[in-house]
Amino acid sequence: MSYRITSFLVIGLFLFGLVSGCGKRMTKEQMFALAEKYELEENFDAAIKMYTKILKKYGDTERADQAQYKLALIYSNNLNNFEKSIETHLELISKFPDSKFAAQSLFMIGFIYANNVNDLDKAREYYEKFLEKYPEHELVNSVKWELDHLGQDINEIEFIEQTDATTKSQ
Repeated sequence: MSYRITSFLVIGLFLFGLVSGCGKRMTKEQMFALAEKYELEENFDAAIKMYTKILKKYGDTERADQAQYKLALIYSNNLNNFEKSIETHLELISKFPDSKFAAQSLFMIGFIYANNVNDLDKAREYYEKFLEKYPEHELVNSVKWELDHLGQDINEIEFIEQTDATTKSQ
């Protein structure tokens, strides 16, 4: 009988080792690479889950702001979930105010309100916040252009009509 108990014990330990070995923890960089791979494969649900895991596990470390930004972009660019994208951009600005992605997120909030949600008052509000907070940022000219053309149909903008006419004559 002791042989039987020993056999069960050995098999049990082997199975425990096998199962626990399969659950190896990934590093932050491995998780990031996997999330980006999911994005490239257009498996956006899996990418969202992986970026969310990164934020839960490594939310106060380097590149967490990038994970937050990538989440926001997936919501707007790939899933057309503009409200969730705005919410995610706002979280980035709140959690990572000194991040290089904070300015881009503030711009994107204005852009989404103007071009996707069609809330021009909110768009103006966030574009003006951008200009106030980042007066020297490389996106300032884009923000000013957006403000100057807020609410206009893209086909009504003179510059684009001239460019289109030039392209057709070539």
